[in-house]
Amino acid sequence: RELPLFAELPELAGQVPWRPLAHAPTPVVPCAAIEGYLGRGGVWVKRDDLISPLYGGNKVRRFEFLLADAERRGARTLVTVGGLASTQVTATALFGRALGFAVTAVLFDQPLTRFGQRALLAGAASGAELVHGGGYATTAVRALRALRRAERPYFILPGASAALPCLGYVDAMLELAEQVRRGEAPRPDRIVVASGTGGTLAGLALGAAMLGWPTTVVGVRITERIASNRAVVRYEIASMKRLLARRAPRFTRRRLPAARFAIDHRAIGPGYGAPTPASVEAIPEVERLIGVPGEVTYSAKALAALREIGREHPGETILL
Repeated sequence: RELPLFAELPELAGQVPWRPLAHAPTPVVPCAAIEGYLGRGGVWVKRDDLISPLYGGNKVRRFEFLLADAERRGARTLVTVGGLASTQVTATALFGRALGFAVTAVLFDQPLTRFGQRALLAGAASGAELVHGGGYATTAVRALRALRRAERPYFILPGASAALPCLGYVDAMLELAEQVRRGEAPRPDRIVVASGTGGTLAGLALGAAMLGWPTTVVGVRITERIASNRAVVRYEIASMKRLLARRAPRFTRRRLPAARFAIDHRAIGPGYGAPTPASVEAIPEVERLIGVPGEVTYSAKALAALREIGREHPGETILL
């Protein structure tokens, strides 16, 4: 497929590593199945859970850039860090092993749910090496040890958040714009995403600015505030702008409006991976919406926040 990002900035095609992994464009459909839960219509969902038969979710678009970069650099082993139920770790294990990389993941503690158990089983079944890190400090030490002993390692940051992989969600916003132009969905006034390390939020916000849309992208914080805050997102947006300016000179000639984004802190509860009454209530609604059970780390907290945001902005078209 041709990336909308490469169509927008053709110089990138020869400058930025990329390999196809996603089945895109992903559909945009109304949230009709959960209108009763949301208490309103006019809410849509972009089904990135369907982005790959191997594993869905928001890491696949990033890995099209990230794993291509690892291949270009001649890496043999992917080393990463994440929570016990990290979707980024699961995606690294599944896609990394499918492309022939060895994978080592160092996992820090979080409340272990059924979703977390399934994530651990998926990682182990893929052939990845899973290392228990414990707390954040010991996880960092064990990740350094894993890097030292790995053969030709390539390190993937927690959440796979860096300028290069986050271009995947700049591209996703341009993909959405094509769907809006074709009449498949209305232009959203507000986009709601679960936000950990902020890469998806930053990519979508920069993409909206490139389009000139007045859309506000809202990140529902699901991890500690030190990792998920406006300063982090601003830094990620600036890093992507610098990368695009280096690789695509025509980007520097654009005058972009300020990226419009916000972070909603209400859904986090006691912490990363910890259930809240609202997220537990939302779990069956996630299944009604996309056909698979929800979980309290990401999807259920995002849906619980979406309901509150929808109530607060009744006249807006909102996209999950």
